[in-house]
Amino acid sequence: MAFNSIIYALFLPVVFLLYWYVFARRLRIQNVFLLIASYVFYACWDWRFLALIIFTTLSTFFTAKLAARGQMRLWTGINIVVNLAILFVFKYFNFFAESFAQMMSAVGWEVDAVTLNVVLPVGISFYTVQALGYSIDVARGQIKPTDDIVSFATFIAFFPQLVAGPIERASSLLPQIERERRFDYAEAVLGMRQILWGVVKKVAIADVCAVYVDRIFSQPDMYAAEFGASTLVLGAVLFAFQIYGDFSGYSDIAIGSARLLGIRLRQNFRYPYFSRSVTDFWGRWHISLTSWFRDYVYIPLGGNRRGVGRTYFNIFVVFLLSGLWHGANFTFIAWGAIWGVAYVVERMIFGKVTYTDEPRLRNIMSMIGIFIVAVIGFAIFRSPSISFFGHYASLCASSSLCAIPSGLTAMAYVVPFLVVEWLGRRNTFAIERLPMPAWVRYLFYTFLLMVVLFANSKPETFIYFQF
Repeated sequence: MAFNSIIYALFLPVVFLLYWYVFARRLRIQNVFLLIASYVFYACWDWRFLALIIFTTLSTFFTAKLAARGQMRLWTGINIVVNLAILFVFKYFNFFAESFAQMMSAVGWEVDAVTLNVVLPVGISFYTVQALGYSIDVARGQIKPTDDIVSFATFIAFFPQLVAGPIERASSLLPQIERERRFDYAEAVLGMRQILWGVVKKVAIADVCAVYVDRIFSQPDMYAAEFGASTLVLGAVLFAFQIYGDFSGYSDIAIGSARLLGIRLRQNFRYPYFSRSVTDFWGRWHISLTSWFRDYVYIPLGGNRRGVGRTYFNIFVVFLLSGLWHGANFTFIAWGAIWGVAYVVERMIFGKVTYTDEPRLRNIMSMIGIFIVAVIGFAIFRSPSISFFGHYASLCASSSLCAIPSGLTAMAYVVPFLVVEWLGRRNTFAIERLPMPAWVRYLFYTFLLMVVLFANSKPETFIYFQF
């Protein structure tokens, strides 16, 4: 069930009304309803994969209970290995099997790659790392294992953030599920406003850009010959806006939907294309995943406690794993490596970079520089292979520039969007605060809805559902 579908536009109001007006009197019944709604939401993708998420829930719940009674490392380790094994089989087995066969072939040994004919369960990377975080937090003594299996199952399967985040910590989300919730009109208004802005990002930015990005990346030679390098460069730029509008739009809809249910999710994006440094970018892009890797990979590796060289090594490993987390392809690993190198080089040369939020020349130049790095990285991210990206980059370098590149129409949506984001950059989301008379606000909402309805785009699946 996609957020940008008619079925979700019907599903959410029904859940909202039943949640607050039928099941709100008793917390456990309300949580049972929320769990059922979450499973229905997930089953709309493929009901067969409910078994996986239920297995992850039960294994994590009971191993945490056993770990709290003794042999903490053993039971925590078992759960981590089991859940990572499931993720490996469904997401990475074919990639590593094929890569091994190619490596053997390169040295003269012909090996038949054994692959599995399996479909990647939507959102498996998200709910798996969320479950692993719970196990590790229990093992560290940071939280106590819950006795309420309904609340825990709801924590794992909470439908707004189930398939594409934000990745939540048990210390934040689980207590909200376990305690009584009361309807807050102001929060509901903010939730609706955030959902609207998320839909604008998805439909009027991501989907509009996708029309041109798909064409340009599917036939780069033809577009280079007909329109020149400018179109290929614009295609890479549009994909940077596509993936931002797509993923941050999903996060806004997820956070807004949760707000309607009286639950707060963490901010996942904070205007990353206004970043002034690489460090700043990764404090703004996919915040929940970045902080997860920091707390559960970077710090256990030693963080910055074992010398400068080890710190840089740990940073690079985290970025490589982050790239691999995004997908089973060398392009994702290369994407992570580029950011890892950029992050380390910046730390080596400049140390901790400070910046202000004012539009000074230095800040603007820094923003442009970081955006260029992001565009190059996402062009690799979008490419089906490393060789394809190399060919795409060579076309950009060798083709002549043209005055009017194909795909420029999409910028008519992107530029006003950036203006609104810049004006609202001090808010959690761009239109969180609208200090204007009510009639002007409703005119603005109407305008945004019209933009969504008449955007020249076709419905696209959220990019991050592949993860």
